[in-house]
Amino acid sequence: MDWWGIGLILVAGIAVVVYGAFDDRRKTRERDAAMAAPPKRDIPRFEPTSEPPQYLSELQARTRPTTLPRSDLTEQQRSDLRTALGAAPSVAVGVPDDRFITDAAGGWAVAADPVVAVCAEPADTVRALLPLLEKAKRAGHPLVVAAPRFTDEVTDTLAANTVRGTEQCIPLTVTADQAAAITEHTLATPLSRSDLQAGWVPDDALGTVEVWVADRSRSWLVQRTES
Repeated sequence: MDWWGIGLILVAGIAVVVYGAFDDRRKTRERDAAMAAPPKRDIPRFEPTSEPPQYLSELQARTRPTTLPRSDLTEQQRSDLRTALGAAPSVAVGVPDDRFITDAAGGWAVAADPVVAVCAEPADTVRALLPLLEKAKRAGHPLVVAAPRFTDEVTDTLAANTVRGTEQCIPLTVTADQAAAITEHTLATPLSRSDLQAGWVPDDALGTVEVWVADRSRSWLVQRTES
């Protein structure tokens, strides 16, 4: 074989080796990037044509829209409710801050015909409460949710829902005895974290009262009276 032929083979061989080395490095980088990236997950109920989510500033989350109707009671309603509270059972637990107050003059959070849920374990994420929020929203009722603990993130989200008029919520941080009193008066059944994560919230696990009234330190459960 001529020397030029041998040289051509050597050049072609070197080119193949160099290309293979660069291609192998490229594939390695792509594989490493794929392994480091979060797994692809479809978002439930997400439509590609949906409007992007709107995020609220801290000021917006604390400001009631001017287009929402007033939530304050009239003087007569406040007087009638104060009379009803005198005969209503109560629990020594109130709302965590003033963002949940709906009647400023009375200092009360007033929820008419609410859905009452008792969580057996701390509410550490908003996602865990989504089944409750969605069920109350679909039913058109406020949500009262009692749990041993709420994180600041969960409390802020529930407060923003209330202030913005998306869904009225009354979160209550309760002891075991207070949770037992609420289940007794509302007939709610405590829900475990695994139940909520699975979205298992049967209607008969949720309690009801005619009106739930809470200030910063106490809640009153105004019951329906038999006619």
